[in-house]
Order: sequence, then structure tokens, then C-alpha cells
Amino acid sequence: MDLIGVDVTGLGEVPKALHLLGTKQRVDDVADTAGTIGYEVLTQLGARYARHYARGRS
Repeated sequence: MDLIGVDVTGLGEVPKALHLLGTKQRVDDVADTAGTIGYEVLTQLGARYARHYARGRS
């Protein structure tokens, strides 16, 4: 199953998009919250999700 629920009640309005991972939410932060490691978070996403890779800032 590839479905998640996100509680946005504290945001004031429903956003048009959500960024689950990125500059403000690192994979290791998500993993810590889930009680796992970043590698497991990334491998469990599956192939159906859109991925956009950005180069790090120098």
C-alpha cells in the first residue's frame, strides 16, 4: 500500500503541494521520527513516486 495521511490542520489552509523530503526536511529527520534510518526511508518509497533531484549548493 502506498498511501499516507498528513495532518495539515495547524497550517491554516490546505497547501497545493507537500514536500516530504528536501532542504527543510532531510531524509535523516524523517527517519529519526519514524524510528529508522534514511536508507530505509528512501528504499521504501517505491517506484510510483515522482523524484526530483537537486544538486546541493556549493
